[in-house]
Amino acid sequence: MAAQRMHRLMDLWLGTDPAQRLRLRQTSLAMGLMVISIAALHYAVHVGGGERGALLWAWTACSLGGMVAFYAAIRSCWSLRFRDPSLTSQQIAFALVAAALGYAQAGPLRGAVFPVLTLILMFGMFQLRARSAYALSFGALALFGAVMAFMAGLRPAAYPPAVEIGHFLMLSFMLPAVAMLTARLSRIRRRLSEQREELARALAQLQAIATRDELTGLPNRRQMQALMDQELLRSLRHHHDFCIALVDLDHFKRINDEHGHATGDAVLRAFAQAGQAALRATDVLARWGGEEFVVLLPDTAMPPAIAGLERLRLQVAALRVEAGGGTVGVTASIGLTGHRHGDTLDQTLARADRLLYQAKAEGRNRTVTDEAPRPISLG
Repeated sequence: MAAQRMHRLMDLWLGTDPAQRLRLRQTSLAMGLMVISIAALHYAVHVGGGERGALLWAWTACSLGGMVAFYAAIRSCWSLRFRDPSLTSQQIAFALVAAALGYAQAGPLRGAVFPVLTLILMFGMFQLRARSAYALSFGALALFGAVMAFMAGLRPAAYPPAVEIGHFLMLSFMLPAVAMLTARLSRIRRRLSEQREELARALAQLQAIATRDELTGLPNRRQMQALMDQELLRSLRHHHDFCIALVDLDHFKRINDEHGHATGDAVLRAFAQAGQAALRATDVLARWGGEEFVVLLPDTAMPPAIAGLERLRLQVAALRVEAGGGTVGVTASIGLTGHRHGDTLDQTLARADRLLYQAKAEGRNRTVTDEAPRPISLG
């Protein structure tokens, strides 16, 4: 029960979107560091004999209120309009200003601000770009230099000029070093990001090669086998029908012999485009091998399947492919069958194959199915 309550509180504080949770975790950490820094400054003022006047409490309210405002901007998704929804640069810039003003009030223990300053800049190491890192680091150096010079002139007894020069020289080495390290990490992140993108592209290409026929762009035999296996499982689970057709281009070898393989390839591509246009969006046309194709008609009984394959056959018969100044026509023979419960896919494919050979034996350019009393030929 306590774990569930804690989980609900975390969801309330951080939200449920993974990206937002990460941003809000970082901001929550920054808020925690700000609270610790505020407590440390109050301790430094107390030990150093400074005054806890209105200026210190105004700084406290502004510092804590600013971090709460950043949290609210991110939690409300208002920050999504920016290039960096985490508002990393803005949070760091705000924290640097708060640290510089805290330095002006810390008195003898003001050196404790420097580790906090480094921590603030390191907070953005894994988010900032190199240009932003350098801008923030040199901006912080200029800001602290101005504060040191002002306090040395205003209160030279508490902020001796020689000490402030030493502090400034120390920051002059420390802050650029942090910026250089952040820039180096930025370049590493960029290279890793480019490598991930290249790997994703390579994987997409490999997937396309593994699942698509290079010539026609249709699913290849391996992919079609997987799709038919899935459809068989769906059929067993939901008890619906599906049909499978084998399609063979008539006299395709003659086209290759008389017009060349380039024309044959053009015919195959034209058939693929015409076949996809003739079928429904849910139907799948795949290249099975050579000039033979398979059509999977999911969740389809025989009468609609016959109509769909006849539409494909007629559209193919109307094709004309340019070849050496003339045109080449092509027709298709089709064997269509419905999957029978209890049969394997191999049995269904074998039945479609027999029907295809029957279509060829009976004159080609026709659809033959075992669900009709005679061949169907509308051409």
